[in-house]
Amino acid sequence: HARMYLRAQVTMYGDFQYDASNAMGQSSYSLTSLRSGMRGRHWFAEGWVDNAFNTRYVPIAIPYAQLGVPSGYIGECGAPINFGGRIGTNF
Repeated sequence: HARMYLRAQVTMYGDFQYDASNAMGQSSYSLTSLRSGMRGRHWFAEGWVDNAFNTRYVPIAIPYAQLGVPSGYIGECGAPINFGGRIGTNF
């Protein structure tokens, strides 16, 4: 016999500023992850997706005026939607 499962996870982040000057910040956002699969006695198969709604966000940014960046900050974009799957056996 096999069992099916589904898991959903939502993580919410509130507004925050990138530095003490409060000149720039990130507005609130949420990230959704999903996982679904099937598991038997000696086997499993599952698929997953992170950032399921492809939320665009910048979790970190630092002031850097030397590059002439219009905002004066350099940031790292958050991970876009990504997904995968796996199958296997166990003993």
